[in-house]
Order: sequence, then structure tokens, then C-alpha cells
Amino acid sequence: MPFGNPRKSLVREIKNLKKLAYSDEDCDVENLEWISNIKEYPYHVIQEVNPENPEEYKVLKFNGAKIKKDFELHTYVRRLADDKREIQAIEFNMEGKKYLGEVFDSIPFGILNKNRTGVGATTLEIEAKRNSIIVFPNKSLAYSKSKTKDSLLYVGSPIGDITSSIIIEDIKKYIDEIDQRRSYGEDVYKKFLVVADSLCKVYKVIATKKESFESYFLLVDEVDMIQSDATYRPKLEDVIDYYCKFPQFNRALVSATIRDFTHHEVQKEPMLIAKYDNEEERQKPHQIIHTDNPNRAVVKYIKEKYNGEKEKIVIAYNSITDIKEIIFLLPDNLRSKCGVLCSEESEDKVKDYYVELVDGKLEKDITFMTCVYFVGVDIHERYQLVSVVNADIPYTLLSIDRLTQIRGRCRHEDGLISETICYSTKEDNKYKFGDISKEEYRDRLLKKADKIMQLYHAIDNFVEEEQDGEMRDEFDSLFDKVKPEIQRYATETMGHLEVSLTRKDIDKNYQISYFNIDALVEMFDLLNNLYDQKGKLEEKYGLGVNNTLHLEFTKEQEECRKKVQDKKKMRKDELMAAAKEKILQLHDEGRLTTEEIKSLKDEKGQRDIERYYDGVKDLHEYVKINELLSFLDKDPDPREYRNYKYGVIFKALEDTNPFKAALLAKFPVSETYYSIDEIKNFMSQKVEECLHKTIDKSNYKLIHLFNSFFTTKRGRGYKVTKIGNDKYPNPTKSIDTHETYKYFDIELI
Repeated sequence: MPFGNPRKSLVREIKNLKKLAYSDEDCDVENLEWISNIKEYPYHVIQEVNPENPEEYKVLKFNGAKIKKDFELHTYVRRLADDKREIQAIEFNMEGKKYLGEVFDSIPFGILNKNRTGVGATTLEIEAKRNSIIVFPNKSLAYSKSKTKDSLLYVGSPIGDITSSIIIEDIKKYIDEIDQRRSYGEDVYKKFLVVADSLCKVYKVIATKKESFESYFLLVDEVDMIQSDATYRPKLEDVIDYYCKFPQFNRALVSATIRDFTHHEVQKEPMLIAKYDNEEERQKPHQIIHTDNPNRAVVKYIKEKYNGEKEKIVIAYNSITDIKEIIFLLPDNLRSKCGVLCSEESEDKVKDYYVELVDGKLEKDITFMTCVYFVGVDIHERYQLVSVVNADIPYTLLSIDRLTQIRGRCRHEDGLISETICYSTKEDNKYKFGDISKEEYRDRLLKKADKIMQLYHAIDNFVEEEQDGEMRDEFDSLFDKVKPEIQRYATETMGHLEVSLTRKDIDKNYQISYFNIDALVEMFDLLNNLYDQKGKLEEKYGLGVNNTLHLEFTKEQEECRKKVQDKKKMRKDELMAAAKEKILQLHDEGRLTTEEIKSLKDEKGQRDIERYYDGVKDLHEYVKINELLSFLDKDPDPREYRNYKYGVIFKALEDTNPFKAALLAKFPVSETYYSIDEIKNFMSQKVEECLHKTIDKSNYKLIHLFNSFFTTKRGRGYKVTKIGNDKYPNPTKSIDTHETYKYFDIELI
């Protein structure tokens, strides 16, 4: 409410008052109260108030952002329905305004739900008169925004006219250049446009140059995408670690589709929600197709709808394997028209079909895009959009909000040519845990993750309580191996997806993986409440339900699927061949160490052959390198590798080793046949005594373990014909240790 004589006014800063705001009689929104001059931490408003009538005021600043002089900002508060009545969120009006830059001079701190795409959030922060670090989920978005001004620095891998990755020296040079320009009186600021995976570089430079983090504003754009994609891009969750390093008033998370956060620190952030004159009506797609074979349904669509270069087609499908199957199902003349927009990590998987989005132009007539391109990017052409959900593959699931985001990629003034949603359902849903809600499922995951964290803490306490310094160092070394294995196996399964519930943060401490939990909860909710029955999706859009498009799984499709798998194997073989060459070079140079192997494993694009590196790391000291790599080249399954490893380790153990000595005494080379129960009982006992692991006597893995230790003959049980299994190589060195448990993995026995 504006008021008269400014000389009678005063300015007051309101931070942490605990009174409730009074209710506005004109506010008919349930559970909302109109805020005039009361605020509570962490919400922060500066108002100009008429001292003669405190009800007359003008908002000058809202969570650090100044309000444009010609705009009257109104704010409304939502409170939790509990005794404390704490603020849940604050809504603010965008009356008559299309862009945030018409309301604010910069992005307000906190979680900003902008509620619409294309309202200029990143542009506002680029123009803000302060140093900024703007984090994007993909390089295409970061690169395109970096081209809007010459004083911006893109930080990421090569794209467009950027032919090499931005390195730390480039960042230091940029900071010095901006500082110099400012010293000459130029009105410029440091503006980093950073791909999420590269944020560590900017952070490191700021820290080493001893600049204050208070002198930068950190904006994380499209945070819901980072939240969802962390399950298979683990480094994305590092972004929130860096975010928490900045002062609360110097950071913001932004998206048009904000979801709930499980992260305990993020939950403390102020929630700001933009409200518009007229809420956008949910646009209805032109058609929704329910099918039992999404891949063939997409092929059918392309064949029927592609009309040369007149109208391009974009297919949003978050599965490289299925995208390749669809391409192989197309005739040659259409296959040549295809391109795939995906992450750099997947570039090698799609080979010649890989394309990039530069200046908002589609390079190919038929473009497939994975989730990296579902939000944030601008496509300045019209096209037919097909969004695909395969309920058998949880990471392809699309929420209504995500479908809205995908539609919003088209920035042509005339909009999309058409929109089709093609989906399947999973009515025999195996992801239900009884009849529980998504909130209960989240609680279940948090409880499970907390138990895992307790295990990490118990290990740390165990080491700290050890008084013997030498023994403590040995325990440290041991548990440095154990903790990654706990993280690796302490997962939640969703379909074929194994999602870790804990992670190592940027400070090398184990933490709960809150973003992974958020992603799992979203998948769970979609599988149980949207894609569990035909018709629910149509109902959300107010559309009628058509008949299911039944398409048989044909021989041609089977052959294409096999072709995809063969190419996947071929790529894996190529990766292993390249890894082998590097490992042999390190070996020849005398530099093959556990640290060097870990470094190779952490290189980009090596995720598919992590087990290969693990095999080298475990056994390079005990097996001739050529012999070991020859075995690993066969890509053994986990059971094969486990038996091989234990066979080698058992041979390498000194005969006086308590574990080995006990087994040699019990099972000497002889004509005696030992029953399966006798072997299991003794093995179980010694595993518990010597390896400090409990394994049930009925578990047949005990027999596999026994057979990896001895060459045996089957008859009325097993008899030992030789110490050590002939199938496994003789070790190059022996192991003299009383800590045998170090050499046997917790989960693999």
C-alpha cells in the first residue's frame, strides 16, 4: 500500500520477530495470511512504513532482492498447521509481469519456485550488479547463456566454439581480468556460468585466491533436474555440498517445478513462490497413446508422421538403449535423419548419432533427447514432440511437471506443432511395500540410510578408540576399503536400477544421499499412483481414454535389441581394451599402484567397466599382470570373479595362516569324501572365527568358497585332490598376515 508524504516515513528492517502476521480480510485463499510488516527467520523483508499508519507500507527489499520502483509487491504467507505455526512458504505476486527482472533487481535468496518456464531467472542474475556463480544441469544451457554477454565465463567441457575444457588457470585469469576492468572504473562483475560437474573448479579457485564466499551469489538453476538425475550422475549431488558452503543470504535454488527436499539443510531454506494474474492452464497434449510396446509405438509414429524437412520431430526418452533400438528399427532413409541429444557420459554410446544443441537449433530432422535436455534448454524451432514413458524402466518415468518442462523447451512464438505422450503401465507393480504412501516410503528410506550411517560412525569410533597407534593405522587402512563396499552394496532397488543411499561428500565424509532418496520417492510415487493403471494419465489432462495400442514384440525387434546389446558389449570391449593398454603402460613404468588404478577408474566414461578396474586393484600384486588381464578381458560375472579372487588369495596365504591352516588340517588331500553338510558346518565356523563374518550354515556359497580353495572331485560328497584350485593361477607373492579378513569382501561371501 503506497502512502503520501515520504518525509513522514521511516525504513525498518524486519528479520526475526515472532508475532503472527495479521489476516487480510480480502484474502480468500485458505490458510494464507497477508504479511504487512511482520517477518520471521529466515525470511527477510525491508519495508518503508508510514509511521502515522503502520498498515500503510511499501516493500523495498525481499530476501535480499530490491523491488523495482514501479512495482508494488504483495507477499502472502503459508503457515504450518502445528502449534508453532512456522512459515512454510511465502508467495509473491507477479501481476502483469512476464519476467522476474521486471520485479526484482536480482534473484532473492532461498528456494525460488518460479512456477513458469521462460520467466528470465538466469537472465536476471546475469544482469544483477554482483558477482555470481550460476550452476546449470547441462553444458548446452550453460553455453547458450554464456553467449549473451562478453563478460561471462562458461565453465565446462568443449561445446560450440569452445574447443577445450575450461581449466583452473582460465578461471584465475578471468578473475584477474574482471578485477582489472573494475579498477579502471568499468561496471562489470564476475559471472561464472558453470556446468554442475565443473562447480568444484570455481569453488577451488575462489578458496585458493582467498576471496570471500560472501562476495559471490550462488544460483543453482533447474535444481529439480539435479535432484532427479543424481541417481546416475552422482557428482550432481556435490552441488548441494558447495551450496551449503555459501552464506544462506548468498544462495538460491531455482526451478519452475520445485519438488519436496529430503535434505535437512535445504529444508531450512526459505521457500518463495511466484504467483501470476492468471494461472497457466495445463495444456492438453494432442494425443495420449497407451501401449504395451513403447518402442514400436514410437517407430510407428515416426513412419506415419515424418514428412521430410517440413516438420521436425523430437522424441523425449530417457533411455539410450531404447533410443538405439528405435533407430535400428527404422528404415535406412529415416535412420540417417536421426540424432541424439544426451550427456557427454553417453556420447560414446550413441557414436555417430550424437549431436549438440547450439543456438537453439536442431541439427537433425528426427532428434531423440535424454533427460539432460528435458529442462532449461531453448529450442527456437517448431516441431512435433513425443514424450515416452516405459513403466518397465523407472528412470524413464515422467511426472506431470516434467512433461510440462519438456513441452516448455520449444521457445518458438507459435509453439509446438503437436504433442504426443506415449506410455506403458505396470499394473502388477512389484514396487509396492504393502499399502504405504510416498511419505511412508521416504521415511523407510531415511531409516535405512540412517542405519547405514550408524555403521560408518561405529567404524570411525572403533578406530578412534584404538590406543595402539600402529594398530589404528592398520584399521584406518582396512576400513578405507570396507566403507566403499558398504556404500556400493547398501542400495535400494527400483527395477534394474540400484540406487545408493549414502555417498561421499566433497569433504570425503560419508553422508545420506538425500537427492537419491528424493529421486526414489518420485519413482515410487509415479509407479504407484500414475503409471500403475491405464487412464490415470489421461484423467490428469481431462482427456478420454483410447484403446490400448497393442504391438507384438516381433522377431525384427528382437534382432534389433540383440544388435543394441552386441554394440553395447562391443563398446565395453573397446573400453576394456583401452583400460588394458593404460594398465600395461603403468605396469611397464613401475607405476601400477592402487591410487593410479583408482584414478583411471574415476575418469569420464568408465562407469561400465568399474568391475574391470576393481579386479586389477584387488589382484595386481598377486597375479602376473598379463594373466590377470586375460581373465578380466572375458568380463566374468560377479560369481566367477569372486571364486577366482578367493582362489588366488587362498593360494597366496602362508600355510601357517590360522584360517588356511585350519582348512588344510580338516580337508587334507586324501580319498576321504566329505558330505556337503560337513563342509558347510566347518566352513561356516571358520569364516566366523577367522574372517569375522557370519554366514548361515545352509548357504550354498560355503560350498563355492570351499571349491575355490581346493581342487576337488565329486562323489558321495567332495574329496580334496589338491591344495588350491587348479583353475586359478599360482600367486606371484605370498600373504603373511593374521588379518585374513582384510582380503575377503563383506558382501561377496
